[in-house]
Amino acid sequence: MIFNYKTFLLFFLLCSLSLFSQRKKNLFDKELDKLNCRKIDKVNSTDLAKIYPFNLSSKIIFISYQNKLPGILGGELMKYLDELPDKKIDMVVLSNFKEFVILNESQKFSLLDLIYNYGYKAKPTVGEGTKCYLPQNAILFVGPDEKLISFLELCFGCNKFRTNNEKITLGEECSQKYNLLKLLFKDNGILYGTVENEL
Repeated sequence: MIFNYKTFLLFFLLCSLSLFSQRKKNLFDKELDKLNCRKIDKVNSTDLAKIYPFNLSSKIIFISYQNKLPGILGGELMKYLDELPDKKIDMVVLSNFKEFVILNESQKFSLLDLIYNYGYKAKPTVGEGTKCYLPQNAILFVGPDEKLISFLELCFGCNKFRTNNEKITLGEECSQKYNLLKLLFKDNGILYGTVENEL
C-alpha cells in the first residue's frame, strides 16, 4: 500500500510538471505568435507624397555594398553612407556600389506598403534576439538636387537597421518584415547581401 501511494504521488507530480511545462510552452508560443506580421493597411498610394522621406525624394535607390579592403563586413558601408550627405548621388557615386536600382513609382509604393502596412499580429510583450550588425545593403532617399536626404542602412543577417534621421522607420518590426524587405531587394535585382554571402 505504501509503495502504491509513493508511485501514485510520483506519477501525479510528473503529470503536474508536464502539464505546467506544456502550459508554459503554449503561453510562450502565443507570445511569439504576436510578433508575426499581418497586413494592417494604414496608408494608401496617395499617402506616398506625404510621408518623410518619400515626400522629399525624387529618387529612392536600393543598393548593395561590398568591402573594397579587408576588414569588418559592413564597416566601409557605414563610413561611406555617413560621408554621402555632402556629395551628389550621380552615376559616378552610384558606381561605388556593387549593385543599385532606382525605384519606379510602383516599386516605391511596394516599399512604402511594406513599411507601413505590415505590423504585429498583436501587441507583443517579448522581443527577438539579434546577431552582430554587419550591413551590406541600404535604401537611399535622394532629393531633386541629387543630394542624399537620408539613408536606411540594412543588415539582413541580424534584422536591424541604422539611419541618419530619427524620423525614418521601418514601421512595426514584425518577425517577417526583414525577410519581406530582403525579398523586395532580390525581386529588384539586388543579390549581394540578400542571396550572395548571406550571414
